[in-house]
Amino acid sequence: MKIPNLRHAVAQMVMPRIEGNLLSEPAYRDAMTALVREGFGGFILFGGDRERTQRDLAGLQSSAEIPLLISSDVERGLGQQLSGGTRFPSQRAVASALGRRSKKDVDLLGRMLDAVRTETRAAGIHVVFSPVMDVNNNPDNPIICTRSFGEDPETVEWFGRHYIRSLQKPRRDGYLDLLACAKHFPGHGDTDQDSHSILPVIRADRARLNRVELPPFREAVKDGVAMVMIAHLLVPALDPLKPVTFSKKVVTALLREGMEFNGLIVSDALDMGALTGEYPQEEIAIRAVEAGMDILLHPVDARFTIDAVVKAVEKGRLTETRIHESVERIVAAKNRLGLFNTPLSPPLARGEAKGGRARKIDYEKHHKIAAEIGRKAIRLLYGDKNKLPLDSASGTACFVLDDDGQGMGDPFTRGLTKRFGRVNSITLTPAVGDSNLSSRLDTSSFDSVVIGIFSRISASKGRSGISPKLREAAFDILRRTKAAGKRSAVISFDSPYILDQFKDADFLIAGYDRIDAIQEAAVEMLAGA
Repeated sequence: MKIPNLRHAVAQMVMPRIEGNLLSEPAYRDAMTALVREGFGGFILFGGDRERTQRDLAGLQSSAEIPLLISSDVERGLGQQLSGGTRFPSQRAVASALGRRSKKDVDLLGRMLDAVRTETRAAGIHVVFSPVMDVNNNPDNPIICTRSFGEDPETVEWFGRHYIRSLQKPRRDGYLDLLACAKHFPGHGDTDQDSHSILPVIRADRARLNRVELPPFREAVKDGVAMVMIAHLLVPALDPLKPVTFSKKVVTALLREGMEFNGLIVSDALDMGALTGEYPQEEIAIRAVEAGMDILLHPVDARFTIDAVVKAVEKGRLTETRIHESVERIVAAKNRLGLFNTPLSPPLARGEAKGGRARKIDYEKHHKIAAEIGRKAIRLLYGDKNKLPLDSASGTACFVLDDDGQGMGDPFTRGLTKRFGRVNSITLTPAVGDSNLSSRLDTSSFDSVVIGIFSRISASKGRSGISPKLREAAFDILRRTKAAGKRSAVISFDSPYILDQFKDADFLIAGYDRIDAIQEAAVEMLAGA
Protein backbone atom coordinates (compact mmCIF):
# COMPACT_ATOMS: atom_id res chain seq x y z
CA MET A 1 0.00 0.00 0.00
CA LYS A 2 1.30 3.45 -0.93
CA ILE A 3 1.33 6.05 1.84
CA PRO A 4 0.87 9.62 0.48
CA ASN A 5 3.83 11.22 2.27
CA LEU A 6 6.16 11.04 5.27
CA ARG A 7 3.73 12.78 7.60
CA HIS A 8 0.97 10.29 6.78
CA ALA A 9 3.42 7.43 7.29
CA VAL A 10 4.36 8.68 10.75
CA ALA A 11 0.67 9.28 11.54
CA GLN A 12 0.04 5.56 11.00
CA MET A 13 2.37 4.92 13.96
CA VAL A 14 0.50 7.19 16.37
CA MET A 15 -2.48 5.91 18.37
CA PRO A 16 -4.12 8.65 20.48
CA ARG A 17 -6.89 8.28 23.02
CA ILE A 18 -10.54 8.42 21.99
CA GLU A 19 -13.49 8.77 24.38
CA GLY A 20 -16.36 6.51 23.42
CA ASN A 21 -18.82 8.41 25.61
CA LEU A 22 -18.11 11.65 23.73
CA LEU A 23 -18.27 10.37 20.16
CA SER A 24 -21.97 11.16 19.87
CA GLU A 25 -21.24 14.85 20.55
CA PRO A 26 -20.81 16.69 17.20
CA ALA A 27 -17.84 18.84 18.23
CA TYR A 28 -15.86 15.91 19.62
CA ARG A 29 -16.75 13.66 16.69
CA ASP A 30 -15.60 16.37 14.27
CA ALA A 31 -12.29 16.70 16.13
CA MET A 32 -11.68 12.95 15.93
CA THR A 33 -12.71 12.88 12.25
CA ALA A 34 -10.12 15.56 11.58
CA LEU A 35 -7.44 13.30 13.07
CA VAL A 36 -8.63 10.42 10.90
CA ARG A 37 -8.34 12.53 7.75
CA GLU A 38 -4.80 13.46 8.74
CA GLY A 39 -3.88 9.80 8.45
CA PHE A 40 -3.74 8.61 12.07
CA GLY A 41 -3.42 4.83 12.16
CA GLY A 42 -5.89 4.19 14.95
CA PHE A 43 -7.08 4.98 18.46
CA ILE A 44 -7.12 3.51 21.95
CA LEU A 45 -10.73 3.52 23.10
CA PHE A 46 -11.89 4.39 26.59
CA GLY A 47 -15.54 4.15 27.63
CA GLY A 48 -18.73 4.06 25.63
CA ASP A 49 -21.75 1.88 24.94
CA ARG A 50 -21.54 -1.45 23.13
CA GLU A 51 -24.03 -0.47 20.39
CA ARG A 52 -23.69 3.29 20.04
CA THR A 53 -19.90 3.22 20.16
CA GLN A 54 -19.76 0.59 17.39
CA ARG A 55 -21.84 2.85 15.14
CA ASP A 56 -19.69 5.87 15.99
CA LEU A 57 -16.48 3.97 15.26
CA ALA A 58 -17.91 2.78 11.94
CA GLY A 59 -18.61 6.42 11.11
CA LEU A 60 -14.97 7.29 11.76
CA GLN A 61 -13.84 4.36 9.62
CA SER A 62 -15.82 5.80 6.70
CA SER A 63 -13.56 8.87 6.80
CA ALA A 64 -10.32 6.86 6.84
CA GLU A 65 -8.30 6.36 3.67
CA ILE A 66 -6.45 3.52 5.41
CA PRO A 67 -8.62 1.51 7.86
CA LEU A 68 -8.23 2.45 11.51
CA LEU A 69 -6.84 0.02 14.07
CA ILE A 70 -9.02 0.39 17.18
CA SER A 71 -7.53 -0.87 20.44
CA SER A 72 -8.72 -0.98 24.03
CA ASP A 73 -7.80 -2.21 27.50
CA VAL A 74 -10.23 -5.09 27.90
CA GLU A 75 -8.24 -7.36 30.20
CA ARG A 76 -11.53 -8.29 31.90
CA GLY A 77 -13.77 -8.34 28.85
CA LEU A 78 -15.67 -5.68 26.92
CA GLY A 79 -17.61 -4.68 30.03
CA GLN A 80 -14.40 -3.24 31.47
CA GLN A 81 -14.73 -0.39 28.96
CA LEU A 82 -18.18 -0.38 27.35
CA SER A 83 -21.52 -0.47 29.13
CA GLY A 84 -23.59 -3.44 28.06
CA GLY A 85 -20.53 -5.61 27.52
CA THR A 86 -19.71 -8.54 29.79
CA ARG A 87 -17.30 -7.88 32.66
CA PHE A 88 -15.29 -11.03 33.34
CA PRO A 89 -13.13 -11.65 36.44
CA SER A 90 -9.52 -10.52 36.67
CA GLN A 91 -6.75 -12.74 35.33
CA ARG A 92 -5.80 -13.72 38.88
CA ALA A 93 -9.39 -14.72 39.60
CA VAL A 94 -9.52 -16.76 36.38
CA ALA A 95 -6.32 -18.57 37.36
CA SER A 96 -7.77 -19.28 40.81
CA ALA A 97 -11.06 -20.57 39.39
CA LEU A 98 -9.87 -22.89 36.65
CA GLY A 99 -7.81 -26.04 36.99
CA ARG A 100 -5.39 -26.67 34.15
CA ARG A 101 -5.93 -30.44 34.34
CA SER A 102 -9.72 -30.21 34.27
CA LYS A 103 -11.25 -30.59 30.81
CA LYS A 104 -14.41 -28.95 32.09
CA ASP A 105 -12.47 -25.92 33.33
CA VAL A 106 -10.42 -25.65 30.15
CA ASP A 107 -13.67 -25.69 28.18
CA LEU A 108 -15.08 -22.96 30.43
CA LEU A 109 -11.98 -20.85 29.80
CA GLY A 110 -12.43 -21.32 26.07
CA ARG A 111 -16.07 -20.26 26.25
CA MET A 112 -15.09 -17.16 28.22
CA LEU A 113 -12.47 -16.15 25.68
CA ASP A 114 -14.82 -16.84 22.77
CA ALA A 115 -17.26 -14.47 24.42
CA VAL A 116 -14.58 -11.79 24.85
CA ARG A 117 -13.55 -12.13 21.21
CA THR A 118 -17.11 -12.04 19.89
CA GLU A 119 -18.24 -9.04 21.94
CA THR A 120 -15.07 -7.03 21.41
CA ARG A 121 -14.94 -7.33 17.62
CA ALA A 122 -18.68 -6.66 17.39
CA ALA A 123 -18.04 -3.35 19.16
CA GLY A 124 -15.58 -2.32 16.43
CA ILE A 125 -12.40 -3.06 18.40
CA HIS A 126 -9.51 -4.91 16.75
CA VAL A 127 -6.73 -5.00 19.37
CA VAL A 128 -7.10 -6.11 22.98
CA PHE A 129 -4.25 -5.09 25.27
CA SER A 130 -4.37 -8.51 26.89
CA PRO A 131 -3.08 -10.83 28.27
CA VAL A 132 -0.94 -9.41 31.06
CA MET A 133 2.16 -11.66 31.01
CA ASP A 134 3.84 -10.13 34.04
CA VAL A 135 4.79 -12.51 36.85
CA ASN A 136 3.54 -10.73 39.96
CA ASN A 137 6.37 -11.67 42.31
CA ASN A 138 6.17 -8.56 44.50
CA PRO A 139 3.23 -8.50 46.97
CA ASP A 140 3.48 -4.69 47.16
CA ASN A 141 3.05 -4.20 43.41
CA PRO A 142 0.58 -1.31 43.15
CA ILE A 143 -0.43 -1.68 39.50
CA ILE A 144 -0.11 -5.33 38.37
CA CYS A 145 -1.29 -7.50 41.30
CA THR A 146 -4.55 -9.29 40.32
CA ARG A 147 -4.10 -8.25 36.68
CA SER A 148 -1.46 -11.00 36.54
CA PHE A 149 -2.22 -14.72 36.47
CA GLY A 150 0.04 -15.13 39.51
CA GLU A 151 3.55 -15.47 40.94
CA ASP A 152 4.58 -18.56 38.98
CA PRO A 153 5.99 -18.18 35.42
CA GLU A 154 4.57 -21.53 34.31
CA THR A 155 1.04 -20.51 35.35
CA VAL A 156 1.40 -17.20 33.52
CA GLU A 157 2.66 -19.00 30.41
CA TRP A 158 -0.18 -21.56 30.41
CA PHE A 159 -3.03 -19.09 30.79
CA GLY A 160 -1.34 -16.59 28.47
CA ARG A 161 -1.13 -19.26 25.77
CA HIS A 162 -4.86 -19.94 26.01
CA TYR A 163 -5.74 -16.25 25.95
CA ILE A 164 -3.56 -15.60 22.90
CA ARG A 165 -4.74 -18.59 20.88
CA SER A 166 -8.42 -18.03 21.67
CA LEU A 167 -8.42 -14.27 21.12
CA GLN A 168 -6.55 -14.72 17.82
CA LYS A 169 -8.57 -17.73 16.63
CA PRO A 170 -8.81 -17.54 12.82
CA ARG A 171 -12.20 -17.25 11.15
CA ARG A 172 -13.35 -19.47 8.30
CA ASP A 173 -12.12 -16.91 5.79
CA GLY A 174 -8.64 -17.02 7.34
CA TYR A 175 -8.76 -13.54 8.87
CA LEU A 176 -8.52 -12.82 12.59
CA ASP A 177 -11.21 -11.15 14.67
CA LEU A 178 -8.71 -9.72 17.15
CA LEU A 179 -5.03 -9.15 17.77
CA ALA A 180 -3.82 -10.00 21.27
CA CYS A 181 -1.07 -8.06 23.02
CA ALA A 182 1.34 -9.51 25.59
CA LYS A 183 2.30 -6.93 28.20
CA HIS A 184 4.33 -5.40 29.90
CA PHE A 185 7.68 -6.48 28.41
CA PRO A 186 10.18 -7.36 29.87
CA GLY A 187 8.04 -7.81 33.04
CA HIS A 188 6.45 -5.31 35.43
CA GLY A 189 5.78 -7.75 38.27
CA ASP A 190 8.72 -7.18 40.61
CA THR A 191 8.25 -3.55 41.59
CA ASP A 192 6.48 -1.63 44.33
CA GLN A 193 6.14 1.47 42.14
CA ASP A 194 3.61 2.43 39.48
CA SER A 195 4.94 3.57 36.11
CA HIS A 196 1.89 5.80 35.68
CA SER A 197 3.57 8.07 38.23
CA ILE A 198 7.28 7.24 38.42
CA LEU A 199 9.92 5.17 36.60
CA PRO A 200 10.15 1.83 38.47
CA VAL A 201 13.44 -0.03 38.67
CA ILE A 202 13.64 -3.83 38.28
CA ARG A 203 16.82 -4.81 40.11
CA ALA A 204 16.89 -8.51 39.24
CA ASP A 205 20.03 -9.84 37.59
CA ARG A 206 20.02 -11.32 34.09
CA ALA A 207 19.87 -14.89 35.37
CA ARG A 208 16.71 -14.17 37.40
CA LEU A 209 15.13 -12.31 34.47
CA ASN A 210 15.79 -15.31 32.23
CA ARG A 211 14.28 -17.62 34.83
CA VAL A 212 11.20 -15.64 35.87
CA GLU A 213 10.26 -12.48 33.94
CA LEU A 214 11.22 -13.28 30.36
CA PRO A 215 9.93 -16.88 29.83
CA PRO A 216 6.24 -15.89 29.58
CA PHE A 217 7.07 -13.41 26.82
CA ARG A 218 9.22 -15.93 24.97
CA GLU A 219 6.30 -18.35 25.07
CA ALA A 220 3.87 -15.64 23.94
CA VAL A 221 6.05 -15.00 20.89
CA LYS A 222 6.16 -18.75 20.15
CA ASP A 223 2.37 -18.85 20.51
CA GLY A 224 2.07 -16.25 17.76
CA VAL A 225 1.01 -13.19 19.73
CA ALA A 226 0.46 -10.34 17.28
CA MET A 227 1.65 -7.51 19.53
CA VAL A 228 3.91 -6.90 22.52
CA MET A 229 3.64 -3.84 24.77
CA ILE A 230 6.82 -2.34 26.21
CA ALA A 231 6.80 -1.25 29.85
CA HIS A 232 8.18 2.02 31.16
CA LEU A 233 10.85 0.52 33.40
CA LEU A 234 14.52 0.80 34.14
CA VAL A 235 16.11 -2.66 34.09
CA PRO A 236 19.86 -2.22 34.70
CA ALA A 237 20.62 -5.87 33.94
CA LEU A 238 19.35 -5.29 30.39
CA ASP A 239 20.33 -1.65 29.89
CA PRO A 240 21.79 0.36 32.78
CA LEU A 241 21.51 3.70 30.99
CA LYS A 242 18.05 3.94 29.42
CA PRO A 243 14.43 3.18 30.28
CA VAL A 244 13.26 0.10 28.39
CA THR A 245 11.00 2.29 26.21
CA PHE A 246 14.10 4.01 24.82
CA SER A 247 16.42 1.01 24.81
CA LYS A 248 17.39 -0.48 21.46
CA LYS A 249 19.18 -3.21 23.43
CA VAL A 250 15.86 -4.37 24.88
CA VAL A 251 13.28 -3.51 22.21
CA THR A 252 15.23 -4.38 19.08
CA ALA A 253 18.14 -6.60 20.14
CA LEU A 254 16.31 -8.67 22.79
CA LEU A 255 12.68 -8.76 21.64
CA ARG A 256 12.77 -8.20 17.87
CA GLU A 257 15.99 -10.04 17.09
CA GLY A 258 16.73 -12.27 20.08
CA MET A 259 13.20 -13.62 20.45
CA GLU A 260 12.58 -13.36 16.69
CA PHE A 261 9.37 -11.40 17.18
CA ASN A 262 7.99 -10.18 13.86
CA GLY A 263 4.75 -8.64 15.08
CA LEU A 264 3.90 -5.15 16.28
CA ILE A 265 5.75 -3.52 19.16
CA VAL A 266 3.69 -0.89 20.98
CA SER A 267 4.72 1.46 23.75
CA ASP A 268 2.81 1.71 26.98
CA ALA A 269 0.95 5.04 27.19
CA LEU A 270 3.44 7.83 26.46
CA ASP A 271 1.66 10.29 28.74
CA MET A 272 2.59 8.30 31.86
CA GLY A 273 4.60 9.96 34.60
CA ALA A 274 7.47 7.46 34.27
CA LEU A 275 8.49 9.36 31.12
CA THR A 276 6.80 12.77 31.18
CA GLY A 277 8.39 13.63 34.51
CA GLU A 278 11.88 13.38 33.02
CA TYR A 279 11.70 13.91 29.25
CA PRO A 280 10.13 16.45 26.87
CA GLN A 281 7.39 15.20 24.54
CA GLU A 282 9.46 15.32 21.38
CA GLU A 283 12.27 13.27 22.94
CA ILE A 284 9.82 10.67 24.22
CA ALA A 285 8.47 10.12 20.71
CA ILE A 286 11.82 10.13 18.90
CA ARG A 287 13.64 7.89 21.38
CA ALA A 288 10.80 5.37 21.35
CA VAL A 289 11.02 5.11 17.55
CA GLU A 290 14.81 4.87 17.75
CA ALA A 291 14.46 1.94 20.13
CA GLY A 292 12.22 0.06 17.68
CA MET A 293 8.64 0.99 18.57
CA ASP A 294 6.04 0.50 15.83
CA ILE A 295 3.11 2.20 17.58
CA LEU A 296 3.33 5.27 19.83
CA LEU A 297 0.39 4.82 22.19
CA HIS A 298 -1.55 7.56 23.96
CA PRO A 299 0.86 10.51 23.60
CA VAL A 300 0.21 13.76 25.42
CA ASP A 301 -0.30 15.56 22.10
CA ALA A 302 -0.79 13.39 19.01
CA ARG A 303 -0.08 16.06 16.38
CA PHE A 304 2.99 17.28 18.25
CA THR A 305 4.25 13.68 18.34
CA ILE A 306 3.97 13.43 14.55
CA ASP A 307 5.75 16.77 14.14
CA ALA A 308 8.63 15.61 16.34
CA VAL A 309 9.17 12.34 14.47
CA VAL A 310 8.90 13.99 11.03
CA LYS A 311 11.47 16.63 12.01
CA ALA A 312 13.79 13.90 13.33
CA VAL A 313 13.65 12.22 9.91
CA GLU A 314 14.20 15.49 8.08
CA LYS A 315 17.24 16.22 10.26
CA GLY A 316 18.68 12.73 9.75
CA ARG A 317 18.25 11.49 13.30
CA LEU A 318 15.73 8.88 12.07
CA THR A 319 15.52 7.36 8.60
CA GLU A 320 12.51 6.97 6.34
CA THR A 321 13.43 3.29 6.09
CA ARG A 322 12.93 2.95 9.84
CA ILE A 323 9.48 4.59 9.58
CA HIS A 324 8.37 2.43 6.67
CA GLU A 325 9.45 -0.76 8.46
CA SER A 326 6.88 0.03 11.15
CA VAL A 327 4.22 1.11 8.69
CA GLU A 328 4.59 -2.14 6.77
CA ARG A 329 4.03 -4.10 9.98
CA ILE A 330 0.97 -1.98 10.82
CA VAL A 331 -0.53 -2.49 7.36
CA ALA A 332 0.22 -6.21 7.58
CA ALA A 333 -1.65 -6.37 10.91
CA LYS A 334 -4.66 -4.61 9.37
CA ASN A 335 -4.53 -7.12 6.54
CA ARG A 336 -4.59 -10.02 9.03
CA LEU A 337 -7.85 -8.58 10.36
CA GLY A 338 -9.36 -8.27 6.87
CA LEU A 339 -9.83 -4.52 7.33
CA PHE A 340 -9.00 -3.70 3.73
CA ASN A 341 -11.77 -6.03 2.58
CA THR A 342 -14.48 -5.05 5.08
CA PRO A 343 -13.28 -1.87 6.84
CA LEU A 344 -16.78 -0.57 7.62
CA SER A 345 -18.59 -3.81 8.46
CA PRO A 346 -16.86 -5.91 11.11
CA PRO A 347 -17.69 -9.60 10.46
CA LEU A 348 -19.23 -9.88 13.91
CA ALA A 349 -21.03 -6.53 13.96
CA ARG A 350 -24.40 -8.25 14.46
CA GLY A 351 -23.16 -11.47 15.97
CA GLU A 352 -21.24 -14.56 14.99
CA ALA A 353 -21.41 -15.69 11.41
CA LYS A 354 -22.81 -19.20 11.15
CA GLY A 355 -23.86 -20.85 7.92
CA GLY A 356 -23.76 -17.50 6.16
CA ARG A 357 -26.27 -15.92 8.52
CA ALA A 358 -25.68 -13.48 11.38
CA ARG A 359 -26.51 -14.68 14.86
CA LYS A 360 -27.31 -12.28 17.68
CA ILE A 361 -24.76 -12.22 20.48
CA ASP A 362 -26.10 -13.89 23.62
CA TYR A 363 -24.92 -11.46 26.28
CA GLU A 364 -26.99 -13.17 28.95
CA LYS A 365 -25.14 -16.40 28.27
CA HIS A 366 -21.83 -14.55 28.57
CA HIS A 367 -22.88 -13.04 31.91
CA LYS A 368 -23.57 -16.56 33.17
CA ILE A 369 -20.08 -17.69 32.11
CA ALA A 370 -18.58 -14.77 34.02
CA ALA A 371 -20.65 -15.62 37.09
CA GLU A 372 -19.65 -19.29 36.95
CA ILE A 373 -15.97 -18.41 36.86
CA GLY A 374 -16.47 -15.89 39.65
CA ARG A 375 -18.11 -18.44 41.91
CA LYS A 376 -15.22 -20.84 41.35
CA ALA A 377 -12.54 -18.20 42.03
CA ILE A 378 -13.16 -17.67 45.77
CA ARG A 379 -10.54 -19.23 48.07
CA LEU A 380 -10.29 -19.83 51.82
CA LEU A 381 -6.62 -19.01 52.46
CA TYR A 382 -6.67 -19.43 56.24
CA GLY A 383 -9.02 -21.11 58.70
CA ASP A 384 -10.76 -24.45 59.13
CA LYS A 385 -13.60 -24.76 56.63
CA ASN A 386 -15.20 -27.36 58.89
CA LYS A 387 -15.82 -24.60 61.44
CA LEU A 388 -18.08 -22.73 59.05
CA PRO A 389 -20.75 -21.40 58.97
CA LEU A 390 -20.19 -18.44 61.24
CA ASP A 391 -22.38 -18.16 64.33
CA SER A 392 -25.31 -15.85 63.67
CA ALA A 393 -28.01 -16.43 66.31
CA SER A 394 -27.43 -13.00 67.86
CA GLY A 395 -26.56 -11.35 64.58
CA THR A 396 -23.50 -10.55 62.49
CA ALA A 397 -21.58 -7.30 62.29
CA CYS A 398 -20.34 -6.50 58.80
CA PHE A 399 -17.77 -3.80 58.11
CA VAL A 400 -17.22 -2.85 54.49
CA LEU A 401 -13.85 -1.12 54.06
CA ASP A 402 -14.41 0.90 50.89
CA ASP A 403 -10.90 2.14 50.21
CA ASP A 404 -11.91 3.95 47.00
CA GLY A 405 -15.17 5.51 48.20
CA GLN A 406 -17.08 3.97 45.28
CA GLY A 407 -20.02 2.60 47.22
CA MET A 408 -18.95 -1.01 46.78
CA GLY A 409 -20.22 -4.05 48.65
CA ASP A 410 -23.98 -4.01 48.13
CA PRO A 411 -24.20 -7.58 46.71
CA PHE A 412 -22.09 -8.76 49.64
CA THR A 413 -24.15 -7.09 52.37
CA ARG A 414 -27.46 -8.05 50.74
CA GLY A 415 -26.31 -11.65 50.56
CA LEU A 416 -25.25 -11.65 54.22
CA THR A 417 -28.64 -10.34 55.29
CA LYS A 418 -30.43 -12.97 53.20
CA ARG A 419 -28.27 -15.79 54.58
CA PHE A 420 -27.75 -14.74 58.20
CA GLY A 421 -30.82 -12.69 59.02
CA ARG A 422 -29.79 -10.01 61.51
CA VAL A 423 -26.81 -8.19 59.99
CA ASN A 424 -25.59 -4.75 60.97
CA SER A 425 -23.58 -3.35 58.02
CA ILE A 426 -21.34 -0.32 58.28
CA THR A 427 -19.26 1.13 55.45
CA LEU A 428 -15.98 2.79 56.34
CA THR A 429 -14.02 4.95 53.90
CA PRO A 430 -10.72 6.83 54.31
CA ALA A 431 -12.80 10.00 54.59
CA VAL A 432 -14.45 8.86 57.84
CA GLY A 433 -13.11 10.96 60.72
CA ASP A 434 -11.38 9.30 63.65
CA SER A 435 -13.93 10.65 66.11
CA ASN A 436 -16.77 8.99 64.19
CA LEU A 437 -14.84 5.79 63.58
CA SER A 438 -14.32 4.74 67.17
CA SER A 439 -18.03 5.01 67.96
CA ARG A 440 -18.89 2.60 65.16
CA LEU A 441 -16.71 -0.31 66.19
CA ASP A 442 -18.77 -1.94 68.97
CA THR A 443 -18.97 -5.65 68.18
CA SER A 444 -19.85 -7.02 71.62
CA SER A 445 -23.52 -7.70 70.90
CA PHE A 446 -22.89 -9.83 67.79
CA ASP A 447 -21.96 -13.50 67.43
CA SER A 448 -19.48 -12.90 64.63
CA VAL A 449 -17.78 -10.12 62.68
CA VAL A 450 -17.10 -9.95 58.96
CA ILE A 451 -14.79 -7.44 57.26
CA GLY A 452 -15.05 -7.02 53.49
CA ILE A 453 -12.22 -5.07 51.87
CA PHE A 454 -12.56 -3.27 48.53
CA SER A 455 -9.36 -1.65 47.28
CA ARG A 456 -8.98 -1.27 43.52
CA ILE A 457 -5.81 -1.84 41.54
CA SER A 458 -5.75 1.41 39.57
CA ALA A 459 -3.40 3.78 37.81
CA SER A 460 -1.52 6.38 39.86
CA LYS A 461 -2.94 5.14 43.17
CA GLY A 462 0.52 4.10 44.30
CA ARG A 463 -0.50 1.13 46.45
CA SER A 464 -2.46 -2.10 46.28
CA GLY A 465 -3.30 -2.21 50.00
CA ILE A 466 -5.79 -0.18 51.98
CA SER A 467 -5.25 3.25 53.52
CA PRO A 468 -3.50 3.38 56.92
CA LYS A 469 -6.69 4.69 58.53
CA LEU A 470 -8.80 1.78 57.33
CA ARG A 471 -6.07 -0.71 58.20
CA GLU A 472 -5.97 0.57 61.79
CA ALA A 473 -9.77 0.45 61.94
CA ALA A 474 -9.67 -3.20 60.86
CA PHE A 475 -6.98 -4.00 63.46
CA ASP A 476 -9.15 -2.40 66.14
CA ILE A 477 -12.25 -4.33 65.01
CA LEU A 478 -10.37 -7.63 65.15
CA ARG A 479 -8.83 -6.88 68.55
CA ARG A 480 -12.26 -6.13 70.02
CA THR A 481 -13.77 -9.21 68.41
CA LYS A 482 -11.04 -11.50 69.71
CA ALA A 483 -11.24 -10.01 73.21
CA ALA A 484 -14.99 -10.70 73.24
CA GLY A 485 -14.40 -14.33 72.25
CA LYS A 486 -16.25 -13.94 68.96
CA ARG A 487 -15.22 -15.30 65.58
CA SER A 488 -14.20 -13.13 62.63
CA ALA A 489 -13.60 -13.36 58.88
CA VAL A 490 -11.79 -10.99 56.54
CA ILE A 491 -12.44 -11.08 52.80
CA SER A 492 -10.41 -9.13 50.24
CA PHE A 493 -12.24 -8.58 46.98
CA ASP A 494 -9.14 -7.25 45.27
CA SER A 495 -5.52 -7.90 46.27
CA PRO A 496 -5.07 -11.18 48.17
CA TYR A 497 -1.85 -9.83 49.71
CA ILE A 498 -3.88 -7.48 51.93
CA LEU A 499 -4.92 -10.52 53.94
CA ASP A 500 -1.39 -11.14 55.21
CA GLN A 501 -1.88 -8.23 57.64
CA PHE A 502 -4.92 -9.74 59.37
CA LYS A 503 -3.72 -12.97 60.97
CA ASP A 504 -5.87 -12.30 64.04
CA ALA A 505 -8.96 -13.25 62.02
CA ASP A 506 -10.31 -16.79 62.20
CA PHE A 507 -10.88 -16.93 58.45
CA LEU A 508 -9.08 -15.18 55.58
CA ILE A 509 -10.79 -15.34 52.18
CA ALA A 510 -9.48 -14.16 48.80
CA GLY A 511 -11.93 -13.14 46.09
CA TYR A 512 -9.37 -11.71 43.60
CA ASP A 513 -12.12 -9.54 42.09
CA ARG A 514 -15.26 -7.66 43.10
CA ILE A 515 -17.82 -8.78 40.51
CA ASP A 516 -21.23 -9.59 41.99
CA ALA A 517 -20.80 -13.36 41.63
CA ILE A 518 -17.63 -13.31 43.73
CA GLN A 519 -19.26 -11.19 46.44
CA GLU A 520 -22.17 -13.63 46.51
CA ALA A 521 -19.80 -16.62 46.60
CA ALA A 522 -18.04 -15.13 49.63
CA VAL A 523 -21.39 -15.10 51.45
CA GLU A 524 -21.98 -18.74 50.55
CA MET A 525 -18.54 -19.69 51.87
CA LEU A 526 -19.22 -17.93 55.18
CA ALA A 527 -22.52 -19.81 55.35
CA GLY A 528 -20.69 -23.11 55.00
CA ALA A 529 -21.93 -23.83 51.47
